[in-house]
Amino acid sequence: MINAQIVPATAEHIAEIIPRVRLADIEEFSATNGWSAARVLECGLRTSTFCCAGLINGRVVTVFGVAPASMIGGSGIPWLVGTDDLERYQRTFLRRCRKVVAAMLSVYPYLENYVDARNHVAKAWLHWLGFTLEDPAPYGVLGLPFHRFYMEKY
Repeated sequence: MINAQIVPATAEHIAEIIPRVRLADIEEFSATNGWSAARVLECGLRTSTFCCAGLINGRVVTVFGVAPASMIGGSGIPWLVGTDDLERYQRTFLRRCRKVVAAMLSVYPYLENYVDARNHVAKAWLHWLGFTLEDPAPYGVLGLPFHRFYMEKY
């Protein structure tokens, strides 16, 4: 039986996930701002309004959250870092994700971020969750194609 949990993220969760971050996520960090997975996750934990860890049978498979886009206004920046295990248990987490996005929208009525055009799994998840993905355009330090994605509370 699968024991899936979403819990408040801690520094220990981040330390556990860092060596197992998906290659697609690492490539996305490199293309966006050149940061390491450790830096992205530590920044996410520090700056996010809420930050959660997704666990399967006690093992961290994802860390995600939403950070304020600015100190004024109602825009949030949703983010997610996963392991290859996340794809194996995607249905388990997808069933819970819509509630998480609804919680994000209750704090930030407008969510937006960018996703690497090469990250097909992430794009499929975002589409399934109801985000709008724009056509890819150059973005980040490497100028690679990224999709801006967004969702607005109705």
